[in-house]
Amino acid sequence: MANIKYADPSYTDIPPTDDDKVMFRTAAGGDARGSIVQPKGYIDGLKMVYVSGTQVQLTPGAAYVPGPKRIAELASAVTLTPSLAANTWYHSYLTVSGSTVGVEAVTTAPASPYSGTARAKTGDTSRRYIGSFRTDAAGAIYNFRQSGTDIYYLANIFPAPFQVLANGSASTATSVSCASVVPETARIAVLIATNSDPSVRADLWNSEGVMSMLFINGTNSNQARMALNASQALIYAFASTPSGVLNIRVSGYQYER
Repeated sequence: MANIKYADPSYTDIPPTDDDKVMFRTAAGGDARGSIVQPKGYIDGLKMVYVSGTQVQLTPGAAYVPGPKRIAELASAVTLTPSLAANTWYHSYLTVSGSTVGVEAVTTAPASPYSGTARAKTGDTSRRYIGSFRTDAAGAIYNFRQSGTDIYYLANIFPAPFQVLANGSASTATSVSCASVVPETARIAVLIATNSDPSVRADLWNSEGVMSMLFINGTNSNQARMALNASQALIYAFASTPSGVLNIRVSGYQYER
């Protein structure tokens, strides 16, 4: 079995590239070269940064791109000014065209994961999925902040579309969609819920149909993360007919890439 041979000073240093090979020591004691193993789900950096209602920046970083089968590096930050439509999801990708590495933000959604949680653009494996952002009714990008794979909205979350349930009073299991502010690559939402009924309990169920959150006292709002189903939805119901109502807002989400 071959072993990597480290730092032999008799070999000339060469400038690194995305397609580096390394020196191995063979079982017979000789030297040989081999390609670096490139994990198909690798991604580092490439964070989305809100710039303005018309621009998003992608920070430097690198990721494996399945089409060219290599790790591609974005050496410096790139600010995108995409053509924007109202109430639309945009998906950012690391792009590889020959030796050119870039980024784009388009409406074409990512495909199903090709390895772990890693995704390519639907119909184009030369594009590796980075993340998604949403526009408002005027076609402006909602302000957000990314930390790891968490997205936190820095917009007014009181009205729609962030208020995913307004004045809910159902006492039977009722679905609530969060898809207007949670992309298809996310299955965790950060919720703020308020039950105005002082005595009747409001229950929320997660993607597995398990009761996850209880809201009894109407004097305070509660914030928690909740697992959504594949359609970015959850279920709620009051324990009995209420005199008050339940309101649910989404303040952020955790997504996979």
